[in-house]
Amino acid sequence: MVGIGGGAPSANNDIRLGDVVVSAPAHGKGGVLQYDFGKTIQGRSFQSTGHLNEPPWLFRTAMQGLQLEYQLNCHGLVSAIAGVLGRRPRLRREYKRPEPSTDKLFKASVVHRSPHANCQGVCDIDPNNLVRRSARTEEDDGPVIHCGLIASANQVMEDAEVRDQLIVSNGVLCFEMEAAGLMNHFPCLVVCGICKFSNSHENKEWQGYAAMTAAAYTKDILSQIPPSSVKEAEDIENIPPDG
Repeated sequence: MVGIGGGAPSANNDIRLGDVVVSAPAHGKGGVLQYDFGKTIQGRSFQSTGHLNEPPWLFRTAMQGLQLEYQLNCHGLVSAIAGVLGRRPRLRREYKRPEPSTDKLFKASVVHRSPHANCQGVCDIDPNNLVRRSARTEEDDGPVIHCGLIASANQVMEDAEVRDQLIVSNGVLCFEMEAAGLMNHFPCLVVCGICKFSNSHENKEWQGYAAMTAAAYTKDILSQIPPSSVKEAEDIENIPPDG
């Protein structure tokens, strides 16, 4: 499943807008954590309702192979996206990378209280509202791939304090809304391009580029899977339980 989601940055995981988060087993869970805003425990505004199985072995193997390839040769996501936009100039306005200066992480205590006003010139007018992050080097300025736990719920995560609780308690890297319902019926790998930081500060400017980075990574994943392996996986799944 490929889409966009909200990042869960922390001191251990420097997640930026445009990065990609891929579901992978972590902290004793299979890759996607289900939680529910509608249940409350001792004043807390969420409850974990379980986790889903690991992604199919075919994808896990492809992820490992791609990770090794990226370590040896670096990924080519930036050039792949540039190639697409070069061939289709009309897509540039919606899908090109926004200016890095628009990648702003607000402190969890800062809440956007003006529903009809943009964050620019309202929330970011005070630099103390922002988390200080060092700029990425020129070599590391492209999208970074993060593998780990993705949280899936029945509504958008817009509470930075609840986000941070789930980071501490479960090591969550990303929040989205589609995976849990899909994976109950169709086990899959979840790939999310990061377009916001799971808080009250909406940032639609990065949605197009985040979708592009997720799609480019997925294309690389699929290139790691030989057609013969797909047929082999289908044959294994069709074996009756009694052998």
